[in-house]
Amino acid sequence: MTGQVAVVTGCGKPDGMGQAIARALARSGVSLVVTDKERGGVANDRQRSLGTAAGDGLADLAAELRASGSEVETVLGDISQAADAERLIGAAITTFGRLDILVNNASAPQGADRQDVEDVPLEWFDRLIDVNLKGTFYMCWAAIPHMRKRRYGRIVNISSMAGLTAAPASVAYSASKAGVIGMTRALSMDLGPWGITVNALCPGLVATSRATMDPSPDLDIGEMLLARGRSIPVGRVGQPDDIGAAVRFLASPESSYITGQAIPIDGGGLTPFPLRQPPAPLEAGPPTEPTKEMVS
Repeated sequence: MTGQVAVVTGCGKPDGMGQAIARALARSGVSLVVTDKERGGVANDRQRSLGTAAGDGLADLAAELRASGSEVETVLGDISQAADAERLIGAAITTFGRLDILVNNASAPQGADRQDVEDVPLEWFDRLIDVNLKGTFYMCWAAIPHMRKRRYGRIVNISSMAGLTAAPASVAYSASKAGVIGMTRALSMDLGPWGITVNALCPGLVATSRATMDPSPDLDIGEMLLARGRSIPVGRVGQPDDIGAAVRFLASPESSYITGQAIPIDGGGLTPFPLRQPPAPLEAGPPTEPTKEMVS
């Protein structure tokens, strides 16, 4: 993939999927435009209440990747605004002269909307639709003409398991992410003849700052994630690198026969039932359960 150019949105948070996606693409030789609305990413409710929002995550990521030999540009923009979406895509064309890969990772998290449908603030419903659904559309709308000219492209939209399955107290978020899946499938029909594939990844529980909205400063997030991981068949929660690896494949030439798909990436999914565990190995081997450090 050396010489290809990607735009990845939502890269401001050091623990986020966007940075993991950017690193995975950079390791494959891809030049990058990494973006976010704010340089440290948009803080969620827990980060705002505890004052733990990131600093300049975009600059730190760019410095890290440049030190490894990658070409990287950082650009701020609000994907819910069509003019900003055009400007973000334009940065790739102006800087690198082409666009091969678009990863629509940026999204608004669940927040005040996460309650019974009768209690969802209308402005929160609008916000999630504006960012998660319309923002993804605007980025595709701005990128597609450049991909069609070259008759090649890879678009990877980050949806969610909430867009595939029923989730309580999640009507706004689920609607926005289900819309991304519908858009992905429709776009794949329109763009396939131009050599452009469009797929959606649907992560389950991933160990990022969005894994919990509990504002308690005493919450042991590592212990919480370890406990929840025991209800997942693979025995752990997802890591941002898991998402990065999947994106890297879907963004590669090797994925040319895969399009219009909504792919769960959730370790087999959460289950309320006890999972049978293998017997202890006779010889020491890799741990069967992740340590706190692996989920922090």
